[in-house]
Amino acid sequence: MLFITAAINYTAETATRIVEKIKKGDKQLKEQFIKDYIPFILNIVSGFCSYKTSDLKSSDEYSIGLIAFDEAIERFDIGRSKNFLKFAEMVIKRRMIDYYRKTSSIDKKEIPFSYFYRESEKELEGKLNMYDIGQESDRYELIWELKDFSKKLESFGLSITKLPDYVPKHKASKQMCVDIAKKIIENEDILNKLKTKKYIQMKKLSKLIDVHPKTVERNRAFIICLCILLESDYKNFKGYLNKVF
Repeated sequence: MLFITAAINYTAETATRIVEKIKKGDKQLKEQFIKDYIPFILNIVSGFCSYKTSDLKSSDEYSIGLIAFDEAIERFDIGRSKNFLKFAEMVIKRRMIDYYRKTSSIDKKEIPFSYFYRESEKELEGKLNMYDIGQESDRYELIWELKDFSKKLESFGLSITKLPDYVPKHKASKQMCVDIAKKIIENEDILNKLKTKKYIQMKKLSKLIDVHPKTVERNRAFIICLCILLESDYKNFKGYLNKVF
């Protein structure tokens, strides 16, 4: 799933088709293509650092993003994927993770959230350090996933530090919320309204579930968390949640 959008001038051709032409040797098209997709690169890179937009272009992270985008063009295989932007996003994220892993002096046994998060989110560090994540690269993947998840929650007025408070105490209630979230994800109209307008269309949802609207509202925060997770590819964070909750 792509979290990033960019205003691109191309209308007649998709990015994937343009990359196909570039790989056939059109160097001028490649230069213009990279230039036009700078907003796309900046948006992905900005998820890993706290620079102001005006300062980001002079950062190492931006340079890494540009190199990674160029790498994505060279490595893209139309036979294995039809979506270049999704592939490019993955390559940029990987290179950013590699960069922080190599330049950081972080102890491999700990993950100080202050390196990526605001101070208010440090309280999650204790739980995370008790969780056996495995490979160091997975640790940095998890940090990025948590950062992205946190941003999405904030757009709904929710906080990742309050996640334990959002989770129902009873197993039956948890399963009910999972079932509701799945119904929302499966319905394009309800899901789009949730993502764009930040509210749940109760009239439409009520036709799909046998749950009182007040019960849905009472569990709204957890249901939104589940919708974000179900639509994401947070493999490390999902594993962490399964172990903690």
